[in-house]
Amino acid sequence: MKKLALVALLCATSFAQAAITLGKDYTVLAKPQPVANPKKVEVIEFFSYTCIHCYHLEPTLSAWEKKRPADVDFRREQIVWGQSMEGFARLYSTLNVSGLLGKLHQPAFEAVLKQKTNLGDEAVLSGWIKQQAGADAGKFMQTYKSFGINAQVKRASKMTRDYAIEGTPTIVVAGKYATLPAEPARLMQVVDELVAKARQERKK
Repeated sequence: MKKLALVALLCATSFAQAAITLGKDYTVLAKPQPVANPKKVEVIEFFSYTCIHCYHLEPTLSAWEKKRPADVDFRREQIVWGQSMEGFARLYSTLNVSGLLGKLHQPAFEAVLKQKTNLGDEAVLSGWIKQQAGADAGKFMQTYKSFGINAQVKRASKMTRDYAIEGTPTIVVAGKYATLPAEPARLMQVVDELVAKARQERKK
C-alpha cells in the first residue's frame, strides 16, 4: 500500500508540475501572428544578447533544441526595442547567415554580459570578430553591412512590435502563446505543454 501511495503521490506531483495556467505560465497574444510553416508547430525565442536571463536559459534551451520533436520548427529572434538594439540584431543575423551561430552565439553572450564588450557597436564588433578562430572577419563585416542584413534587422524590429514583446526571454508557440517569466527548467516545461496544446489544436 505504501508503494502504491508513493507512486500515486509521484504521479500527482508530476502532473501538478506539468500543468500550465493561462495568466501564470503563459498569455495569448492579442493579435496572433502567422507562422512560417503551417504544417509544423512554430517556436520562437525572442531574446537579447544584453539579457542575463537569456544567457542563463541558453544551455537548457540549446539542449531542448537538439531533442525537439520533428514536427517543431524553432528559431531565435534578437529583439529590437529601439535604435540602440539594432546592432545586436545585426550581429545575430550575420552570425546566422554566416553559419557561425552555433560556434559564436554563446561567446557573444559572454562577451557582452561577462566581459562588458558592446558588440552592438560596429567598431567594437569588428575587433572582436577578428579574435574569433575560424571567422573571416573581412567577409563577416561585409555581410554585416549588406542589404540582406539590413532587411533582417527591419524584420526583427517589426516582429518585436507585432508580437508585442515586452521582456526577454519570451518564447512564442504557434504564433499565439507567449511564455511568462520562469526558471529555465520550468520555462521549457511550459513550452513543451504549449507545443502539445498547439499540436492538438491543429488536429481539430
